Amino acid sequence: MKNSEPNIARHLKQFLAEYLTQQRGCSLHTVWSYRDALCCLLRHLQETHGIAPNSIKATDLSADNIMAFLNYLQKSRKNSDETRNLRLSAIRTFGKYLRWKEPTLTSDLDGLLSIPTKRTTHQVLGFLTRDEVEAILGAPDGDTWSGRRDRVLFAAMYNTGARVSEIVDALVSDVTLKPAGTFHFRGKGRKERVLPLWKRTVKILSKWITTNHLGPDQPLFPNAGGAAMTRSGVEKRLQEAVRRAGEACPSIKKKRVSPHTLRHTTAMHLLQSGVDITVIAMWLGHESIETTHLYVTTSLELKEKALETLQPPSGGSFRFQPDDELLRFLKSL
Repeated sequence: MKNSEPNIARHLKQFLAEYLTQQRGCSLHTVWSYRDALCCLLRHLQETHGIAPNSIKATDLSADNIMAFLNYLQKSRKNSDETRNLRLSAIRTFGKYLRWKEPTLTSDLDGLLSIPTKRTTHQVLGFLTRDEVEAILGAPDGDTWSGRRDRVLFAAMYNTGARVSEIVDALVSDVTLKPAGTFHFRGKGRKERVLPLWKRTVKILSKWITTNHLGPDQPLFPNAGGAAMTRSGVEKRLQEAVRRAGEACPSIKKKRVSPHTLRHTTAMHLLQSGVDITVIAMWLGHESIETTHLYVTTSLELKEKALETLQPPSGGSFRFQPDDELLRFLKSL
């Protein structure tokens, strides 16, 4: 009697709804990223091969089909190599889950799981000078409610180096102002960290919370309607601040500034101040210190200091001249 075909659609639902959150402990942002990648793949298979998403089979996840999908992402949708790799990572993770749940599908999934990620070029991380940061922090209009909020928002982002997703999810209860100021974050993979706050940041946060009568369970940085700001909302407000800051600090006009630029800037300023790289990795919530090491390779100031410790060569020829014994040995090989 022939075994029934494994229900891939059912496995996909369980993968997103149960496995990622309950077994892997992934955040909702990660689940949404995996969902988007798999939805995009299913739509592509339906449009190009007529495969109904609810009737998908393991053989439909062949290496040829997945490679065609990845090429479609880059050629038709103009996705970057990084985005292509993220989509592939999500699909491969689902493939490994399928292999675990249905061992008989191993041979069908070998092709998918063998597709390599694309090598990418690491771009130099952009960051701001201290003067440029000060210009942005002072740019929002302090006479308006949104301007006062933005001043506190950007100050907290620079102080903590938080991801924009962490900032928009922050509640008032995540901040402790006495006896010492701290900010409690729940980062990627549900990893938590508590970071200290400067007295200056504590002062403006305290005034912001008190003036607006914000309760513990309310968003720390609400929008005009009282709900938490969105990532796109933070991006839009930052661009407005950058535009205004450019009038007082022209060098900002030459830079592309995003919320992630503030995170890079915090890390770089900590590094330039002599803070150990392992501490910075914990500060930013990096899972691997290799990610943090990018800041070391980016910092021209640190490279110049390293060069100063070396004495330049005095000149003369550096060509290696082996003695006769060595030449005889090499010729004898």
